[in-house]
Amino acid sequence: MKKHWIRRNPFYRGYMLSKARLAWRSFGKPGGSMKFLWITWTDGKSTTSATLYHVMKNAWMKVGLISTVFIDIWDGLTDNETHMTSLDHKIFWKYIQEAENKGYTHMVIEVSSHALYQYRTRPLMFEWVGCTNITREHLDFHATMDHYVRSKAELYARTTPDALWVLPIDFAYTSDFSHDGLELMKFGYNDAADIWVQNIQENGELKFDLHTKQWTARINTRIVWAFNADNMMIAAVLAMRVWLDLEQVVSGLSSFEWLPGRQELVMTKEGVTGMIDFAVTPDGLKTLYMAVRKMGYQKIIAVFGATGNRDQGKRPKMGAIAAQTCDVVIITEDENYHEDGLKIMQAVADWIDHKITDTKVELVQDRSQAIKRGLELAWPGDVVVVTWMANFTTRAMNEGDIPWNEREVIHEQMNILGLHVEQ
Repeated sequence: MKKHWIRRNPFYRGYMLSKARLAWRSFGKPGGSMKFLWITWTDGKSTTSATLYHVMKNAWMKVGLISTVFIDIWDGLTDNETHMTSLDHKIFWKYIQEAENKGYTHMVIEVSSHALYQYRTRPLMFEWVGCTNITREHLDFHATMDHYVRSKAELYARTTPDALWVLPIDFAYTSDFSHDGLELMKFGYNDAADIWVQNIQENGELKFDLHTKQWTARINTRIVWAFNADNMMIAAVLAMRVWLDLEQVVSGLSSFEWLPGRQELVMTKEGVTGMIDFAVTPDGLKTLYMAVRKMGYQKIIAVFGATGNRDQGKRPKMGAIAAQTCDVVIITEDENYHEDGLKIMQAVADWIDHKITDTKVELVQDRSQAIKRGLELAWPGDVVVVTWMANFTTRAMNEGDIPWNEREVIHEQMNILGLHVEQ
């Protein structure tokens, strides 16, 4: 029997709910003195979580963070080395207990569909939810998009009477997330939304006008690329809902800097650029590559793979998108888990239609060598975009976890090729 059918089994869900309640009780039923802001859906969760956390921290709020990239429950950011967006029941409740003991009043939590379906955060109640977008992901677990969406709807059972949801104005599943008493706010790019962005500039730093029905503010950020405005609109709405004023929100958004492994650039004196990003879905890759294309590079050289033991249906879509939007595609391994790495790579490559695109495609199994090959093919003015491993410090391979640092590997291969990294 396939796993996703087992996971729909009510006995499985009852077991997971019992685990969550037991963990909560064993740590003294923590969380009662704090308020929780949830960030969910598919792409952009980590950046949105970090932006909101920064805005609140910049306003001197006692706020903690649990996200795919960072955790702060001890009065300072540390790396999340678990590769998990939402932590195991015991670890999660241990962290909530420690944050509460530190006197934190609010927690920003990035939450996955797996965690919601498996009740890992039960019995926490939430006041505010930011929804980034929804694209194909985790169908190895959920099997269908309908099941994926319904798993997110588990949040309904944990809603306080005055809960607020922040959604994209073009959100395809709004009707599934509307019921009496639930407050919805929409973000977008025109005044049909409750909060919207206009007059975007991307000349090295992202600048835009942020509007609501009551006010307009000019935001001058330290990041780039227009798609990050979505994340900032969610953060702005939720920050104001926890009673920050406009000046505090503008200050926080303007001072927020990059997350490691998210559109992170490695520049060389020779004019070849490396870029590290976490994009892992077809939609995420398309958004990333299209944004890179607007930056004026001569060629985009994509180095990426697909993860083992995950949604196999997205693999050909990822290959097709890379071939349609990039000049060179190098398919390699990222994390195989228990699958054959070469078969994964071939599944990504098989659907690249050379009748439609003349993009150069190579398969290089060793990830270090794949990065080196991408850099070998790059000329001044080109960019080598390496996706998935981002800020992770290990890779889950057939032989077990192995140490990995994407940034160090790129630096090492640049050095071997005689490229000089700008500090």
